[in-house]
Order: sequence, then structure tokens, then C-alpha cells
Amino acid sequence: MDVRILIVDDEPEIAEGLGMLLAARSPEYRVVGRARDGLEGFDRAIELHPDIVITDIRMPQASGLDMIRDIQSYEARTEFILISGYADFEYAKRAMEYGVQYFLTKPIDEEELFADIEKIRSRWTRQEEFAEMADLFSEDQLLPLEEAMALQDRKALRETVAALFTVLRGRSLSTENLRMLCLNLVLYGTRKYPYAALRINNYLGKNVLSSRSVDRMQSPDELENWTFNMLAGAGEILENDTVRGRRDLIAEARDYIRENFEKNITLNDIAERFYVNPFYFSQLFKKKTGTTYQKYLTELRMKRAEVLLRETDMKVYEVCEAVGYTDANYFSKLFERSTGKKPSAFRGEG
Repeated sequence: MDVRILIVDDEPEIAEGLGMLLAARSPEYRVVGRARDGLEGFDRAIELHPDIVITDIRMPQASGLDMIRDIQSYEARTEFILISGYADFEYAKRAMEYGVQYFLTKPIDEEELFADIEKIRSRWTRQEEFAEMADLFSEDQLLPLEEAMALQDRKALRETVAALFTVLRGRSLSTENLRMLCLNLVLYGTRKYPYAALRINNYLGKNVLSSRSVDRMQSPDELENWTFNMLAGAGEILENDTVRGRRDLIAEARDYIRENFEKNITLNDIAERFYVNPFYFSQLFKKKTGTTYQKYLTELRMKRAEVLLRETDMKVYEVCEAVGYTDANYFSKLFERSTGKKPSAFRGEG
């Protein structure tokens, strides 16, 4: 299985050396790109969709931490290996708050690097129960299952399960293989709901995995009904924790973002707070507002920064922290992108 890797480091020789190490170790370690700072790293990650980003913490244009936070808003599946010096311990602690689990200290021990990559890959192999589905179904065929579960739309769920079984009926599958695929479909359809994980796990244990209830199903029709019923039952659990009945999910989410934009809030934080699937929330937010969550958050922060620069004597780094950033250089770059002027020049015009 190829591992797509993006290297972000402001020292070209280090980035080049890492690329050579990875290429020499395994042809499956594919370096798909390099970047010299967090801003470029963010752009390259959105363009290239890497599996792993290996990044330094301290870089001149933007810190690795701000880059990680912003990438996570778009690429929830990307993993990060953080390179730090011993003096960067406080940065590393903050990285853990972003979910970063893998750290390397300088000088890099190549065996530790390879071990971390393999740890990440082993997590993927533990999801091999979904591999056969990926062979049978395209992403476009599985996506409606996620959407139907996220929206709690039983009609769409029934139609989606029926469409998936149309594909399965066209294959020469044994009854046992078909049963395993049905189990995988149920697990696949319920895997993205951490806020209801305990209830979902209890439900699966009692109704799906206990005594292998699927083993009593014999025909494709029985298995199709079983799959729908198990997913619908899980959906009823999720429905108790969703925003159905609220006046307007996006309006409430925008209110929350406006009140908390100076904090480290991510797409996953918002989705979990409002008990909704991150994918669904991201799509709905863009549909309702015409912009992405990240752009909306950045615009709020930049508008607040303009006010603080114009009406207070706060230093630029203080304004940076007051609107939710940790790296003043990164903040200045974003501010210049937004206004066409550096923060100091903007203040000078006031």
C-alpha cells in the first residue's frame, strides 16, 4: 500500500535528505511534494491530499502548528509526524491538543521515522474489513450511505442499501462472503459518530455482533433487509443526538463561531458540538453560506484584527493571539492576503 507523504521544512537540505531516506527505504513511501513553510504546506496539502505530513514546528513564514490546525479543517484523514528540538517541548504539548501522536527530535533517527510511518500504516490495515468494499464499490456509491446516515433520511438509506445490493447481486459471492460484506456495511455506516460511540458500540454488540445475528440470514433479500434494519436502528440512536428540531443548524453554528472565533475551534469541534457528521456539516455550511467553514472563520478573525489595529494600541503579536492565532508571521501573511496590507502598514494608514 503506497503512503503519500508531504514534507514541510524551511531547510531544503533537510527536506531533500528526508525524501532520499524515504525513497531508499521503500518504493511505497511516495514523497508527493515539499513545502518551505506552513502557508505553502497548507496549500500543497489541499492540492495533493497526502496521507502523512512530516513537518518542522518552527518555520519563518508560519508555524507547523497553525498549518496542522488548518489542514485538519479540510483533510481530516491526514496524519502528522512533527519534527521538533528539545527546546520545543511546549509546542509539542500543544500539538497533542490537535491530535498529533508522532514526534521526532533533531537530529532525526531514521528508524524512529520509519517506525512511526509503519504505526500509521498499521492503523489503516486494521481497517481492512473495508478493503473489499472499496474493491466492490466506488466512492460515489458509498458516499450516499454516509450522507443518508448523517441526514437521518430513512428513505434515502433504503434506496442506498438497495443500490449497493444491486451491485452485490451482480457478483458471484458466497453466502458467507455476502454476510461479511453486510457486517462491513453496517460498521462502515456507523463509524463516523464519536459523540455517540458508546451507544453505537452497545447497539452493535447487542444486535449485530452478538450471536452473529447476520448468520441467520440466508438469501440476498434477507441480507438486504437485515442491513437496512441494522443501519436504521443505529440511526435512531444517532437521531437522539442530532440537531433535528433545531431552528437552523448553520445559523446556530455561525453564532457559535462568531462568539468563539478567537479560540482554537476546528471543523471537528463544531461538528461534535452540534452533534452532526463533519462531512455533512462542511457540505451544508458551504451550501448555505456560499463559503467554507475555514474561510468564514478566517474572515471573522481578519475583521476583528482590523478593528483592534485601528482602535487599540495592541502590538501585532497581541492582536494575533487575540484573534486565535499562535504565530505572528502566519497571522501577518493571512492579514495581508485579506486586506492587501501588512498589519503595521494598515495601522499606519489609520
